[in-house]
Amino acid sequence: MSQTPKMTLSAKQKRLVRESFESMREYENSVLVLFYGRLFEIAPEARALFKIDIHEQSSKLMDTLRTLIDALDQFEQLLPHLAELGRKHVTYGVQPHQYEKLRTALSWALGQALGAEFDRETRAAWDSLLTTVSGVMLEGSTSQAAIPDSTAK
Repeated sequence: MSQTPKMTLSAKQKRLVRESFESMREYENSVLVLFYGRLFEIAPEARALFKIDIHEQSSKLMDTLRTLIDALDQFEQLLPHLAELGRKHVTYGVQPHQYEKLRTALSWALGQALGAEFDRETRAAWDSLLTTVSGVMLEGSTSQAAIPDSTAK
């Protein structure tokens, strides 16, 4: 198995992520509409993966983002939670290639909402964070706990 991805954000990158997230909160609903609209545009097959109300799903996404931002300095403590989230996403039918599309859609939505504030450095910081989170989730999705036991009765 591969090595668990490590958080490599610098102190400045963490600050940029926190500040941009705080700015985005004012436009939270718009960002979520933009995000899901863009996601379903670039990955139309993803729409079928959402079995709950999109408002409820949006709330879950914002809760997860808040948790990530709050734990930037203690990222290692989130590793078990993120790995479990990856295992759950396997049961929802999420495929590994869809993580990239999600990162692309979220980055685009943040850029639309934040405009000039979502500059190259801020975009790179978010990309690093989301790539690391995706890596942990993908690793969790392939862990033994995610593979059904064919011998169970």
